[in-house]
Parts: sequence; C-alpha cells; structure tokens
Amino acid sequence: METVKLRFQYIQSEYIKAERQYLISSKTIHKYEIALATLFLLLPVVYMLFSSFSIFSILIFGLIIVVTALGSYLYILMLILKFKQIAKYHEEYTLVFSKETIKFKTQSMESEIKWNIYSALWESRGFYYLIQALRVYTLIPKRVFKDLNEKQLFEEITQSRVKTTKHV
Repeated sequence: METVKLRFQYIQSEYIKAERQYLISSKTIHKYEIALATLFLLLPVVYMLFSSFSIFSILIFGLIIVVTALGSYLYILMLILKFKQIAKYHEEYTLVFSKETIKFKTQSMESEIKWNIYSALWESRGFYYLIQALRVYTLIPKRVFKDLNEKQLFEEITQSRVKTTKHV
C-alpha cells in the first residue's frame, strides 16, 4: 500500500497567505472589493476639496473610513490574531495519506479519517486545500513534500478519492 507521510508546522506568513487565497478563491471576498474600498476613500476626499469641507462631506468621509477600517481588520488583522490565538496552528502535524484513510497526528490529538469527508482538492501555487465544506478545509503547504515523486503520489491518491479538483 502506497502512502505519503508529511510532517510540518505552519508558518504565520504562509498561513495568512493561504487563508487570503482561500477567501478570494471561494468568493468570500472578491478582488474588486479592495479596489472599491480604495475608490470609496478617494471620492469623499475629492468631494471635500470641491465642497470646501462641508459637514456632509466630512460625515461621509468619516463613515467610509470606519467601514474601510472594519473591512481591513477582517481581512488583515483577524487572520493574524486567529493564527496567534489558536494553538493547533503552532503544533507539528504528521499526516499520512493512503487510498483508504488519512491519519492526522499532532501533540494534542490523533485521528484516522475516511476520505468521504472531503469533497474537493484545490491547488494553488504554494498550497493544497482539501475541502470539506465552505470555510472548512485542511491546508497542506507544498513546501513539505520531499520531492516531485512524493507530490505526484499525493495528487494521485487525492484525486482518486475526491470528486473535484480545482486550480485556484
């Protein structure tokens, strides 16, 4: 029986990058929303300059600053805080993939799961996402593979067990 054994620990910067990729790929956050926020910041500034800083333009500008700050908090700071506060992201993972099951092992837990909980495999430049449901996935950094053969075996096992494969 062929297996792929991966051993790794998440790095904050890669976790945040992967989570942002997921948010955009899953359409939780759209790329145009960032450009739209920038535009919304510029419009009140231009309006204030042409209206001699009217009360209305100052209020609109303040409101847009608050909304943009909240969006930035959710997109930037929330991911950093999530990584720092959740202990499982700081543990070393050992994952063993076979055609029958996946074995998870960390310092705080050990389990063996069947493939049927996963519905898709998403692949990006630096990561694999084994998707269970919306916002529920197992993240595997590509840096953890020893060589190309191990990566190809992982892909073969995974693609034989999940319904969908998607490049994001």
